[in-house]
Amino acid sequence: MKSVRKKVVWAATVACVAAGLWVLGTSLVARAQQGPSPSAGETVYAPKKSAKPNIPQQPENQPSEQPEKSPQQAPPQVPQEKQPEKINPNQVYTLSTQSNLVNVDVLVTDKDGDPITGLTKKNFKVLDDGVPQSITNFSTAEAPITVTMLIEFSNKWWGYLELALQDAYTFLNFMQPHDWVAVVYFDMQPHILVDFTHDRYKVRSGLDTLRIPGFSESNLYDALSFTVNRMRNIGGRKAIVAICTGIDTFSKLTYGQMLKIAKGSNTPIYPVSILEWVTIRYGDSIDTLQARNALSSIARYSGGQAYFPRFEGALPDIYQQISGQLRHEYSLGFIPTNDTKDGKYHKLQVELVDSQGNSLTITNKKGKKIKYRIVARQGYYAPKA
Repeated sequence: MKSVRKKVVWAATVACVAAGLWVLGTSLVARAQQGPSPSAGETVYAPKKSAKPNIPQQPENQPSEQPEKSPQQAPPQVPQEKQPEKINPNQVYTLSTQSNLVNVDVLVTDKDGDPITGLTKKNFKVLDDGVPQSITNFSTAEAPITVTMLIEFSNKWWGYLELALQDAYTFLNFMQPHDWVAVVYFDMQPHILVDFTHDRYKVRSGLDTLRIPGFSESNLYDALSFTVNRMRNIGGRKAIVAICTGIDTFSKLTYGQMLKIAKGSNTPIYPVSILEWVTIRYGDSIDTLQARNALSSIARYSGGQAYFPRFEGALPDIYQQISGQLRHEYSLGFIPTNDTKDGKYHKLQVELVDSQGNSLTITNKKGKKIKYRIVARQGYYAPKA
């Protein structure tokens, strides 16, 4: 009987101990979930459930403070290739005044085509329809240039155009980091291959895509008009370098209309023709004679120069000469004494004079006279009221 009573007491004791351990464990788990208990003397305030949080009002125009987020490990940043800057003609410097200011870029070269530098404002004389004008603006500082390479992409003469196109890569070697370059190719219509950019590698990549032409047409006059219009509102020193045959198939514009556009253009055109490569192998024809005359006239009226290289090896020197000429132009500006806004064409003439007003004589270091040539636009169209 005593043994039975001892067993009952022992079982009750074990049950009490187990219950106590279970209560203690449950309390410890709850305290771990609630966080550490406040230290002695610290008062804890528990907000009521219905109470709204007290958010301090921020002063006007002051950013509100955001709670800090828990730090997280950011993924590795992959360096992105810097996109080439594109030109925005609306952001390019242009001269706009209420007066009828006429800008004329003048290039003075020797017989080899090398620019002659060191001339001053007093050495230039500008005639507007035969009337001397007073030069108000004069600049000789070297500035970045903007060039559009206009390329004929026709399969009719592609065997020779490909040679000229390959050497077009050489032209990029003479461009400075701040120069703008664009590429437009044409067959039946002009296509923008590469828009204005500083990135020469992007231009090279664009030229690499011109491999298999699909048409034999070459609407040169339409393409020239399109390119001249794109560069009309671009300020600074600029030019169009046209690699082409000069043969136009069926442009909407006629030769006379294109010549009028070149006369009124403020962008010099530098055609680089492949006609000589063709004629020395197949002889001249009516088409080649007309094309040569058209390119020469368009270049002259626009203030540029036409090139007719006979061999591929002459192209690098031509591109270098064009780049050098654009950088050493003299920028002149005058307000015409005849301010009639009749929309008519005014013929310009630029001369070099000395301090007495006589024709200027230029000599080299040995004192020998140098034959020089003045390249400038032939005229301009007055604004129409």
